[in-house]
Amino acid sequence: MKDPYIIFWAILLFSSIAWYGFLVFYIGLKAGREILTLISDLRQPPPDRTP
Repeated sequence: MKDPYIIFWAILLFSSIAWYGFLVFYIGLKAGREILTLISDLRQPPPDRTP
């Protein structure tokens, strides 16, 4: 049987890598959608500022 500390640290290492990868893709997708929204808002003509 393997040393329990090696198994524990291996699980901890791989789960932290998986969590980091998930966050990178999740935040990247949200930021990409927001950037597209901002670009479409900037392409619209500005509203009239006459009082």
